Amino acid sequence: MIRSLAFNLYFYVGTLIAAILGILLVPIPTPVLLRGLLHYWARAVVWGMRWIGGMKVEVRGRHNLPRHGPVLLANKHHSECDGILLAAEIPGIAFVALQELFRYPLIGAILYRLQMIRVDTCGGGKERENLAQFAKRACDSGRHIAIYPEGHLMAPGERERYRSGIFYLYRDLNLPVTPVATSVGLLWNRRDWWKKPGRAAIEFLPAIETGLDKATFMRRLEDAIETASDRLIAECSGRPYAPSQLVLRSQGQLGIGQPITAPRAAP
Repeated sequence: MIRSLAFNLYFYVGTLIAAILGILLVPIPTPVLLRGLLHYWARAVVWGMRWIGGMKVEVRGRHNLPRHGPVLLANKHHSECDGILLAAEIPGIAFVALQELFRYPLIGAILYRLQMIRVDTCGGGKERENLAQFAKRACDSGRHIAIYPEGHLMAPGERERYRSGIFYLYRDLNLPVTPVATSVGLLWNRRDWWKKPGRAAIEFLPAIETGLDKATFMRRLEDAIETASDRLIAECSGRPYAPSQLVLRSQGQLGIGQPITAPRAAP
């Protein structure tokens, strides 16, 4: 509990300072300095997770991550810190973020200047066009693009229906997709205040090649992310392997779900 309190103090004070510095950098025409601030803030958070909070997160599969972009990353989303871990590893990363975040007075200005990719998960065909437009800008500048196919924060051992936005990016940008698995929710679960010391991992998996049809691509992506995440959860928790369970979320209540009785089949 003491380590969690100490880390929270470090995290929120550090984040506030970084946000103030970020606002000061927003008027600068180029986003380079702001992207540098994001990268080094993320690295400072990862340092604090390990040495203050006792959260030791191993990064695996770096050889599966191309050194230079553009790259599409499809990530399991356990925690607020998923994106932080990626930002610490990949300078200049472009995240696909919910458009609601862009409406916050301070955060929105920073996200706009960072040229993050905004999306409305309920937007339909028109929103897919907007997603493709903003993603094309990031692609043309050679950036890594990270998207969460489920669209929600999920507890360890749970999964949501994978949205098709990742397929349209994969098809329209003609880029392979690197799946990213994680077990970090064991230590920092979604937006929980209390963090737990221990071990976790994120893993960059072999890329899915271009040219697949939608059904094949979505099935391979989900199987890769969920199977690897379930394996990491079992390894880091010391519990037996258990396939993730599908959770459906009612519209307007994104934090409440009802598990479906049938889990994924074990590999």
